[in-house]
Amino acid sequence: MSDDKLSRAEQHLINEARKHQARQSQPPGKVTIGRVGRFNGLTSNVHWLAQAWSPDGKQLAYGGAHHDGHGRLHLWHGDSGHDESFTVRHLTHDLAGPVIGLAWAPDGKHLASVERQQASGEPVVRIRSQAEGVRPVQLPPGLPVRQAAWSPDGGTLAVTGPDCPGTVLIDAASGGQRRVLDHLSGPVAWQPGGQLIAGVFETSVLLCDPAAGGIVGRLAGQEHHPAVLAWDRHGKHLAVADGERIIVWDAGAGTQRWRLPWPTAEADRGPDGAVTSVQWLDGGGYLMEFRPLGGAYHDERGTTVATVWIWDIEDGHVICSKFFLEHEQGRIQPVAGVSLSPDGRRLAAALDFLPPDMWRVVGDLPHFIA
Repeated sequence: MSDDKLSRAEQHLINEARKHQARQSQPPGKVTIGRVGRFNGLTSNVHWLAQAWSPDGKQLAYGGAHHDGHGRLHLWHGDSGHDESFTVRHLTHDLAGPVIGLAWAPDGKHLASVERQQASGEPVVRIRSQAEGVRPVQLPPGLPVRQAAWSPDGGTLAVTGPDCPGTVLIDAASGGQRRVLDHLSGPVAWQPGGQLIAGVFETSVLLCDPAAGGIVGRLAGQEHHPAVLAWDRHGKHLAVADGERIIVWDAGAGTQRWRLPWPTAEADRGPDGAVTSVQWLDGGGYLMEFRPLGGAYHDERGTTVATVWIWDIEDGHVICSKFFLEHEQGRIQPVAGVSLSPDGRRLAAALDFLPPDMWRVVGDLPHFIA
């Protein structure tokens, strides 16, 4: 993993960002997010749309679209930062078009990709393996799929999207359809252990039994259609983002533990506070949120930047914040996305037209639940 020398302009911007963050009002803490390097490889003219860490944290997959509309899928080694795309071509070749979704199987040997056909725009789901190559998944015609999610045992793949009338459960071995969970749209999230799958109906989150297909619980209280769902490692808490706000549920009790607002001070906010990613660092103690347009620098242009906040769920307070940006042809832009490693300490930031950056969460996390 390389740590390129920063230009004077970049260093000035980082220094200003650090001063700006130091002025922000937030509870004192010892946790920081620091840049430790950049992944290697050539990815010019690639817009990143999806990213996923392998379960063991050894591989980082990024998918997106080349400027000419062709799909791109890259794979990096999570520790060394080396681009492994050409050595694992069975995982990364034969793309129908832009890659809009990625998910690793629990065994770390299979990668599900959601692609959009370049000619028709129709979605395609494929299961990729270095040993077995690429095989398609059978989808109902016209289903606007945007997400594929593996069951914890790796035997079932849930395919869905925000505009889907139901979620289709696919047999991962054969690629054939097992059942349809009607009225359950995306995003969906499997509870660790596989007993439940959470999905969306209108503004509620439904908890379904994937084996029987029935609804066993409903979490109502969101104001808008939920856009992000995330279980903690033990399947007790479910974080739901329905716009600018995140609700943390005790799923078993059906009660709300915290209602987390947009924490950025009003004067420092970007044009859109929507949360596009929520990830747990652990088994229920710490939660990380990502807002691609959530912040603004105090420069002459009020430059929009992405924001990451880490919440301590024990007391509902923010313990760490980070403003992310990228440079492209002399302009400053927010990063395309972030992905947290399984150990909860490494953060890959997707930089359009560049390899991703690696950041590390450093500091004491006294409420960490292993």
